[in-house]
Amino acid sequence: MASVVDTEAGRDFGLARGKVFPAEHAQSLLNPARRLLQSPRRMVAAMGLTDTDRVLEVGSGPGYFSPLIAAAVPNGRLVLVDLQAGMLQAAQPRLTRFANVTFAQSDAGALGIATAQFDAVLLATMLGEVPDPDGCIEEIRRVLRPGGVVAIAETRRDSDFIALRTLRAVVERHGFSFLDRRGVAWQYVARFRSSP
Repeated sequence: MASVVDTEAGRDFGLARGKVFPAEHAQSLLNPARRLLQSPRRMVAAMGLTDTDRVLEVGSGPGYFSPLIAAAVPNGRLVLVDLQAGMLQAAQPRLTRFANVTFAQSDAGALGIATAQFDAVLLATMLGEVPDPDGCIEEIRRVLRPGGVVAIAETRRDSDFIALRTLRAVVERHGFSFLDRRGVAWQYVARFRSSP
């Protein structure tokens, strides 16, 4: 696992709005009941991946969606990025059978990844925890290839929920066009395409 020095320094961890969900509670994110609200199968279907896509999962946590993403891109690759080393450590056992998966500890606002490396990016219920959402979206645009797609999942069950109207305002001002939304107003996956 690649590491970035002190990415966690200066961040506010906790379970309240605007705080980074702490790695000590990672197992709660793997609760099987979560499938009722955020199905990994529906998430991967909503992303519209091809088997050769290069996918970046930002704020992957313990890898709730990751095994199905890795399986969907057998001839591509999946890179999991999280601010917390503990989250990546929790994800690794879930992904040992996949040779196309790598891990990197990094901040969503400064990914440390070369430009135009990915076909798709997933942000699942984490953008509200980022102190600078605009900086994060700009980083996502930078690491996506021209015409690449970012999928952003939100649920009202998360204390950092972002309504679609607010999300669109943030994402579209960074050179993305809205593609579609799956789900309902309080729980959805929205996809945006980066400008060519």
